[in-house]
Amino acid sequence: MEIQIERKPLLKALSRIQTVVGRSNTMPILSNALIESQEDRIIISSTNMTVSLQTTCPAVFVDPGSFTVNAKTLYEVVRELSEETIVLRKDKSDRLLLSCGRAKFKLAGFPCEQFPSIPKADGVYRFSMDSRVLADMFTKTHFAVSREENRPTLNGLFFQVTPATKEGGAGAISVVATDTHRLAMVECFLPYLPAEPLGVIIPRNAVQEIRRMLETEQQPLEIILDRNYIQLVGHDVNLVSKLVEGRFPDCRRVIPMDNPLHMNVNREQLLEVVKRMSVTSNEKSRGVRLTIDHEQMQFNSNNSEQELAEEKMQVSLEGGTALTVGFNARYLKEFLAVMDGTEVRFSMKYTESPILLVDPNQPGTKFVLMPMIV
Repeated sequence: MEIQIERKPLLKALSRIQTVVGRSNTMPILSNALIESQEDRIIISSTNMTVSLQTTCPAVFVDPGSFTVNAKTLYEVVRELSEETIVLRKDKSDRLLLSCGRAKFKLAGFPCEQFPSIPKADGVYRFSMDSRVLADMFTKTHFAVSREENRPTLNGLFFQVTPATKEGGAGAISVVATDTHRLAMVECFLPYLPAEPLGVIIPRNAVQEIRRMLETEQQPLEIILDRNYIQLVGHDVNLVSKLVEGRFPDCRRVIPMDNPLHMNVNREQLLEVVKRMSVTSNEKSRGVRLTIDHEQMQFNSNNSEQELAEEKMQVSLEGGTALTVGFNARYLKEFLAVMDGTEVRFSMKYTESPILLVDPNQPGTKFVLMPMIV
C-alpha cells in the first residue's frame, strides 16, 4: 500500500476525529484510526464504541490499501511537518512508514481486521435538515442536560420527530434537555418528515461531537434514526452514535402555559445585571432574589462573607402588582446568553411556580426555570 496526500486536508481530517478516539486499556485498537482507500480519497474512521466518526480526504493512490495507526500520534506528526506532500506506506508488519521531504517516521499499527465495525442506523427512518438550524437547536439546549449519572435518561438530549397532522403540512422537530431544575426546548417545523412519530435520547458525549461536527457543516445533513442509533451524514463526514435506552419524561407537562403575570425585559441589559449579581451570590447555590413591584424590578444577592449586591431595573408588569422569587443566576445567564432577540418575556404565577422565558419573536424556543429559596 502507498498513498500520496497533501498535508493540510489530512491535518484537518485528523483533527476532526481526535475527540472521538477511544481511551481503553482493554481495547488498545480504539486509540487507533482506520484509514482506507476509496476511489480518489481516503476514509478515516475512529470510534469509542459509543460514538463513531468517519471523514474523508483527497488522495492519490500508488497502491490502494488500508492500515491502522495511533490517531493522536499521526495527528501530532502531521501537525509538525513543514512540507506539503506526504507519502504513506504500510510494511508487512502493519507499521506505517511516513515520509515528507527529509522527514521519515515509522509508526506502530494493528491489523485492520481488529478495528471495530462502524455501525449504521437501519436507514428506513431518514430525512434532511439544514445544518445551521440543527446547530442552533443544540446550542440552545445542550447546557441543560443533566450530569447526574443516577438518571441516565436525562443524561442526553431528547430528539423528537412529530409528523404532520394533515397531508402537505409541516411536521415538527423538537430538541429538549432538562436536569429537573431547568428545561430548554426548541422546536422547528419541516416538511417531508417521516409519517411515523419517533423520539430518541442522544447521549451527552454524542451531543458534544455533533456540535463540533455542525461547526464546519454548511450544507444540509441527512439524519437517519432507528431505536438504537442516530446517524448524521454530511458533505464529507459521517457520525453515528448509540442512543440512551429508556423513556424521556413528558416535559411538555411542566411547561407553564397559563401563568398570568407577564413581563418584557431588554435581554442584554438583564444579562449584564444578572452577571453583576452573580459576583456576590452564594458560591454553592448561585441564588439571586428578584422582587417585582409595579414598574420596578430589584435584584439582591449575598454570600456567606456577608457581601451584598443590589440593582434595579424599570419594567412593566402585566396581570399583577408584586412578586418575589429566587432563582439560580447561572441558569438564567445561560438562557439569556443563547437567546437571539432584543427582549425576553417572563411569564410567572407565584413564588413557588416555574417561570417561563420566551423570545417574543421565536415562539418555538422555550425555557423553564424552577424557583429556589434564597
